[in-house]
Amino acid sequence: GSTHMSADGQPSSEAALLITVSDPEKHGTSITAAFVDYKLSTVTQLSRYAAKEFFVRRRYRDFVWLRDRLCHAFPGCVVPPLPTVDSPLKDDRFSPNFIERRQAGLQLFLRRVAGHERLRESSDLQTFLEAKVWELQTVKNATGSSWLGALFDGTQESLKSVQSLMAHKVPDEEAIERVRAFAANYATIASASASKQHAAVRTQADMASDLRQLAPALDMLSQSETELSLPLTHMAAALDRVKELHLARVQAEHVCGLSALLAFNTGMATALNEVLANRDAALLQYQKAAAALDASTKERQRWQEAEHSGAPSPRSGVLGKLDELMYDPQKGSKVEVRVKEADAELSAAKERWEAISTSIHTEVDRFHRQTNADFSRGLREHVLEQLEFEQAQQREWEQLLDIVERVETVPGTAASFRPSSS
Repeated sequence: GSTHMSADGQPSSEAALLITVSDPEKHGTSITAAFVDYKLSTVTQLSRYAAKEFFVRRRYRDFVWLRDRLCHAFPGCVVPPLPTVDSPLKDDRFSPNFIERRQAGLQLFLRRVAGHERLRESSDLQTFLEAKVWELQTVKNATGSSWLGALFDGTQESLKSVQSLMAHKVPDEEAIERVRAFAANYATIASASASKQHAAVRTQADMASDLRQLAPALDMLSQSETELSLPLTHMAAALDRVKELHLARVQAEHVCGLSALLAFNTGMATALNEVLANRDAALLQYQKAAAALDASTKERQRWQEAEHSGAPSPRSGVLGKLDELMYDPQKGSKVEVRVKEADAELSAAKERWEAISTSIHTEVDRFHRQTNADFSRGLREHVLEQLEFEQAQQREWEQLLDIVERVETVPGTAASFRPSSS
C-alpha cells in the first residue's frame, strides 16, 4: 500500500524515535463497553527511555489524552490531529475497514509527533509510550489543569469577559496578522477540498453498491436464455470484480490516499488556528496579570501612605470595637506577598506569550514545508493509483470482450450483440 503520508514524519534510517502502530484487538462484546486497542512498538536511541525497544497497548481515548496534554504543554506548537471519532464512510467502528483507517491515522499522528523536535521531548509522550496501563491511568487521573484551562473556567460570564477583552485587544504586528489571515482562509479552503474529495469518493462507493446489485441480476438473466448464458455469466463475474476494485479504491483513499491527506491537512490547519487562539489567550492572561499587579501595587501604596500619616484617633463605642476587630497587624506583609505573587505571575505570563509568539513563525514555516512535501508526494501517488485502478478495470473489460466475441462466432447464435453495420 501507499505510505506517502506516514513515512514523511521522520527519517526512517536514523530516527531518534520510531513508533509503529499494529495488531488491533477488540475487547468486550457490548456496544457501549467494547473497544479496540493497538500495539505501539517503539525503537529509540533517546537515553531517557528505559529500553531501546519496547511495546505497549493503547486505545483511542489514550491518544486523545496524549494530544490534549501536548496541546497544553506546547501551546506554541502545531500538534498533529488525530483521526476523527466518526467514520467518514458511516461504517461500523468495529469493522476491519474502519479499524484499518483509524490505525493509519494514529500511526501518522505518532510519526509526526516523534518527528517534531519539541513534541518528542514531552514527558507525557514518554509516559504514553512506556507506562503500564494502570500507571498511565494513574497519571491521567492526576493530570491537573493548565494556565489555559484556568483562563477559561467555562462560565458564561467568563466567556463573555474573554470575548469582550479579545474584541478590544490591540492589533498584532503585521507578520502575525498575515499568519492569522492565512490560517483562517486556509482552514476554510482545506475543509472544502476535503469535503469535495469525500463526495467524489462517496460516488465511487455508490457505484460499487450499484454493481453489487447489478451482477446478481445479470446472473439471473443468464439463466433465461441458453444462448446468453455464457456472456452474461462472465459479465456478472466481471462486474463483481470491478465492484471489488471500487471498494478497494474507496478504502485506500481513506487509509493513505488523497482523501486521507486532505482530511489530515484540514486537521493541521485547525491545529494552526489553535496555536493562534493560544496566543490570544496568553495575551489575555498577560493583560490580566498586569492589571492584577497594578491593583496590588496601588493597594500597597495606599497602605504605606496610611502608615506614614499615622494612626487616626481611636473611635469610641461600637465603632471602636469594630476597628479593633478589623485591625490586621499582618496587613503590610500580606500586601507585600500579593505584590510579589502578582509580579511573578506577570513575568510568567509575559514569558508564555512571548514564547508562543516566537514559535508561531517557526511552526508556520514547518507547516508550509510539510504541506508542500505531503502534497507533492500525495498528488503524484494519487495519479499513479488512479492509473492503476483504471488499468485494472480495463483488463476486466478486455477479458470480457474476448469472451463475448468468441460467443458471437458460435454457429446457431441468434442476432449479434452489436447493431448491423449495413
